[in-house]
Amino acid sequence: MPVFVGIMLISNTRLGVVFEDLRFSDLASYGVSLTRLEQGEWYRLISGSFLSHDTGMLIRQVLLATAAIGWYEWHQGTKRAILMFFTLDISGTLILMFGLINGLEWAVFDGLSNLADTFDVGMSAGGFGLIGASLYHLHWRGIAVAGLMTLLVAKLIFLPDPIADFAHLLMLPLGVLAESALTRHSVK
Repeated sequence: MPVFVGIMLISNTRLGVVFEDLRFSDLASYGVSLTRLEQGEWYRLISGSFLSHDTGMLIRQVLLATAAIGWYEWHQGTKRAILMFFTLDISGTLILMFGLINGLEWAVFDGLSNLADTFDVGMSAGGFGLIGASLYHLHWRGIAVAGLMTLLVAKLIFLPDPIADFAHLLMLPLGVLAESALTRHSVK
């Protein structure tokens, strides 16, 4: 986890995000979008995870990484944390881009046009996946997941950021399911 946060801080500092917003040219070079993935630019699944749009987002991402990855690593070990984070982050981004965003573009919902060309950065897909994976181990996980999902839906309604919000809503329960499958498999 310290290595991940270190890469995140170095990458954002190098691109000036500590002092100003991420320049569009850098967002276009390293951010992930459905259009760029369809063009075969798969490196964006990794490069986008380490970047933030602005200083406020960088602070939130560092806190999320520290809490979500750190807690999971502390309880499940470094190798499993790395595997789970990148598996959830990459698979979640692929499901989001090729499934949900592609579907929304096809359905032509008002206010959700051009999402295929919208660049996104951040590690919250993997982070929310690990939050879900961590919640799996609670006896009251159903209540916790339902409560967090309610808050995420409210955030989507009142302060919409469609790509990030849909990623969070998708990944929280997928993290629970992934941890359930992994835990059952490793108990055998």
